[in-house]
Amino acid sequence: MPLIHASHILVSSLKKAKRLKARLDEQDLSFEQAVERYSDCPSKSHMGDLGWFASGTLPVKFEQAVWKAPIQKLSHPCETEFGWHLFWVHEKNQP
Repeated sequence: MPLIHASHILVSSLKKAKRLKARLDEQDLSFEQAVERYSDCPSKSHMGDLGWFASGTLPVKFEQAVWKAPIQKLSHPCETEFGWHLFWVHEKNQP
């Protein structure tokens, strides 16, 4: 069964997500600082870490976005039913 380990930052708008991505790309801010200061998700108490999860266990739009995200690189902003995300995929385990 495919597994993925990811972290994310959740914000309310595309504008915020784009601004945040630019700051992260410029290394003006670390991922951890961005989570702590700007994420609207309860996962911020774990630095945005969502842990390992299996394919088929999350809402469809969210899962599609996280599985499309690159490994060890900040994703582009992705919209789901929860808001706008920036994903950091730590690892994918696809047997």
